[in-house]
Amino acid sequence: MHPELDKMKNGENTFTIPLAGLPFGHTDYQYVIDDNFFAERDYSEVKKGVVKLHLGVEKMETMFVLTLNFEGKVVLQCDRCGDDYEQAIADSADIYLKYGAEKGDEDDDVIIITKNDSEFDLSDLIYEYITLSLPIHRTHADESQCNQEALEKLKGYQQSESDTVAANDNPIWKEMMKDLKDKLDN
Repeated sequence: MHPELDKMKNGENTFTIPLAGLPFGHTDYQYVIDDNFFAERDYSEVKKGVVKLHLGVEKMETMFVLTLNFEGKVVLQCDRCGDDYEQAIADSADIYLKYGAEKGDEDDDVIIITKNDSEFDLSDLIYEYITLSLPIHRTHADESQCNQEALEKLKGYQQSESDTVAANDNPIWKEMMKDLKDKLDN
């Protein structure tokens, strides 16, 4: 068994991969991202979830190629009714860790590391790619699964708003408002 898998079982920072001691060639890692991962991020839109991540690391002379493949389910807030719902997600990404003089991001998929870096923390990258895999419209699959009471209240607000707009478009109201404005101006 690989030493990183032992760390995962012991609850240590499971998202840090060793760079210095990693043999050349391909190494695989398996992770399970759960509620604790999302709870550590106060700003997270995702509060709960279980996502399985397969990480392939290809160590070469001048760089590392990280291949992330993940799938699972996360809990999001429905844009339509405000209740929580479960969203399936799946995505993959290739990240390149290249050696350079200074740390930094060369572009979206290339990260510059130094020869002195002995490990690399993946947690922010994992969170970023999970977030990027979320749909733009976050709603229950079917409107019938939404909180019907909340939808009724929203429809009531929409109706009263449309009544107000319609009243403002009424020529009698327009004339009355014009007369009132004229009186206030004098």
